[in-house]
Amino acid sequence: MNATERMNAAINLKPVDRVPNAPFYEAPICKYFGSSFRAALLEDQAMADTHLAALDEFKFDWVMVGMGLIGGIIPEALDCSVSYPEDVFPVIRETPIKSIKDVDRIAKSDMFTKRMDRFLKGVSILKKELKGEVPIACEYISPFTIATRLRGTNEIMLDMYEAPELVQYLQEVLIPLDIEVGKALIGAGVEYIFYGADMECPLLLSPEHYRNFIDEPTRKVCNELTRLGAKVLPHMCGSIVEKGIVDMLLEMDIHGIMPGNLTQEKVLDIRELKEKVGERICIFDNINPNGSLLIGTPEEVAAETRAHLEKAHGMSGYIFSTSGTSSPNTPKENYLAMNREVLNFQCD
Repeated sequence: MNATERMNAAINLKPVDRVPNAPFYEAPICKYFGSSFRAALLEDQAMADTHLAALDEFKFDWVMVGMGLIGGIIPEALDCSVSYPEDVFPVIRETPIKSIKDVDRIAKSDMFTKRMDRFLKGVSILKKELKGEVPIACEYISPFTIATRLRGTNEIMLDMYEAPELVQYLQEVLIPLDIEVGKALIGAGVEYIFYGADMECPLLLSPEHYRNFIDEPTRKVCNELTRLGAKVLPHMCGSIVEKGIVDMLLEMDIHGIMPGNLTQEKVLDIRELKEKVGERICIFDNINPNGSLLIGTPEEVAAETRAHLEKAHGMSGYIFSTSGTSSPNTPKENYLAMNREVLNFQCD
């Protein structure tokens, strides 16, 4: 199997020749292989070159991009003041939504800025170079998570109590803009959209707030991106099984669930998630990127990786991954140790 075939089989709960290897690896490889961190995140040819070099060494089963997109390009297109330091992620310096009166201005935004065009060109270059053998994934965000970037996290959390109409109207305006960019990503060659939802996770919001404020806008975007041909994979930290969020996700047209951390040190047990979803949908593993992978030895990383793989042994619809974004400061020898364990693990 090539990577595209392997991922498709796992997504559809079919047998695979080995465990698909699809971590959140973008930040580390920008440091390992990029001409600069900023260039590897944002600049078409530099982005493509970085990912192709990483693929050659690590043999990942997808190419995953998007941290510059969700952290800087989308917020900037929507009137945030954003700076782009050389060696760290984009930084939002000022938010544009001060009151509900500002929302109509955002609705008229042109999402296709020069930075957006360069990012989409990078995806297109990768699509051409990969020749269909390795799928492209892109990190993406919901209308609510975009809203937190435009309004401020503390402010929008308070708004749910003091100005709920602002939260609802802002998301209503963002839905078509979110879909518009998603459609462009799919057109450029993105096949998997891992839909980051940590700003609305049960670590921050109650299930009631999720249902009342977030479920409908997220459902509209996810369902439309699936209709347009993407495989949509929601990613969320927190007790998503216990709090009932998984039940709401399963009502959407999605292709897999990517669980995250419960705390800084602990991740959701994927057996608990598998028991919940059964044979309805695939699940991604969730090795903690803040644990031994970041601060341990290669031997500790290898042992932790084996433990995850063994726990999932015999599980249909299983894809190895991390529980979230890997730090750009992750030692390369640790990433290599994790990678070797996945590539060499015997499925049978």
